[in-house]
Amino acid sequence: MLDPSQPRPDIATVAELLGNATRAAMVSALVGDFVMPAGELASIAGVSRPTASEHLSRLVEHGLLSVERMGRHAYYRISSPQVAELVEALAVIAPVRQPTSLRSARLLKTLSHARTCYRHLAGRIGVELAEALCRRGLVRRAAGGLEIDVARWDANEPLGLATRALEAEGQPLIKGCVDWSERRHHLAGTAATALTDRLFALGWITRAREHKRAVVVTAEGTAGLSSEFGLHLR
Repeated sequence: MLDPSQPRPDIATVAELLGNATRAAMVSALVGDFVMPAGELASIAGVSRPTASEHLSRLVEHGLLSVERMGRHAYYRISSPQVAELVEALAVIAPVRQPTSLRSARLLKTLSHARTCYRHLAGRIGVELAEALCRRGLVRRAAGGLEIDVARWDANEPLGLATRALEAEGQPLIKGCVDWSERRHHLAGTAATALTDRLFALGWITRAREHKRAVVVTAEGTAGLSSEFGLHLR
């Protein structure tokens, strides 16, 4: 019999929160580290504004989302990278809903090709970037997953990024994040976020119109990723 006095993480509470389709839809919409008002999240989840507000209050109460209030308006976002990684990990084992229209089929293809997971690059392009960095020795596979080789990274400074400028207290420079569409690792961590930010700043990747998380590699990006990382995009 389960001893209720035994201290342990309350996994059941988190599972119950994300086990609701409305709450799961709203949290998933925010995984790209977006900030959205309750009305927009209500529209995404297909519920009324009051219903969305009730669900959002629970998600904030239990620490999955954070809220910033500006006058009469409230804006919601993922509370931490760990929440985004949890959602992505659940997506790996969750069944993928089959597209019911040409539009949804195209969207699934776009998201699978490239998207953001919290603030780092995911999808096939994100996975291929991780593998390219491993081939070049800047990232290596270790017992705990993926880790950065600081000496080699700083000797190369990909896209002009040195590790000393990327360190953040309590956050790893690089770690693996299992990609739900590729079933392989893309990169997470402060270095992965900085790489993604730089790719956007260079115009090598841009947001797709179809979905906030979807990413498109530009013509300049195709050439740049090839010369900088040896990625030959198909």
